[in-house]
Amino acid sequence: MSKCDHAVERIYFYLDGEINWYRRVRINWHLRSCRMCEGAFEFEDRLRSVVREKSAEDIPEELISRLRNILHDEH
Repeated sequence: MSKCDHAVERIYFYLDGEINWYRRVRINWHLRSCRMCEGAFEFEDRLRSVVREKSAEDIPEELISRLRNILHDEH
């Protein structure tokens, strides 16, 4: 698995703060040195912000958890 694959595979865990400090530091370092992954990270981060801002309702935690599991199983 390449460093890019590793970073992209964990981007949602990174954004959600669900990874340990060591992995977070490694991904931070990779994002600073790889323009492609940095762009993907910025896109996902911005997308999440827009969805959060535009959502009129609170999303139940159960639904978020189910969606996370589905996305995780896809990888």
